[in-house]
Amino acid sequence: MDGSVTSTMKSKKAVKTFASLRFMGDRLDPERVTEILHVSPTMAYRRGQIYKQSGHHQARGRTGLWLLSSEGHVQSADLTDHLAYLLKVIHGSREAVSRLRSLMQAGDVEADVACFWSGGVGTTPPAIPPHLRKGFDEISAPVELETPYS
Repeated sequence: MDGSVTSTMKSKKAVKTFASLRFMGDRLDPERVTEILHVSPTMAYRRGQIYKQSGHHQARGRTGLWLLSSEGHVQSADLTDHLAYLLKVIHGSREAVSRLRSLMQAGDVEADVACFWSGGVGTTPPAIPPHLRKGFDEISAPVELETPYS
């Protein structure tokens, strides 16, 4: 096998990797997502809510957001482990997926998964296996990979 190809999602040169599950929508009530998933988000706010204040500057949510990052929860350079953590959260209870789908349809809410992977210049970013993408497809959450050198 060619050494430049990453057959799994591991890389000895990986500097940083994490994944974030996001729910977004103007009518999103972030507390409902927390109630369904039984996990506290990394960041959450409603549309118009001040979510960051520094001196005289305030940041207000242009739309509602519920975000859970694997950063700090998963100690691995393997992106698969970060995605598996988020899938475990989504599938934590039998009814979670159906409740999320209902919430998303009723509140015009969208979901996605943003992955970050930095392995340094010249390293090959990992491919996201189809079985992991399929797990997120259950809530219509596309999975995107961001790399600083792409």
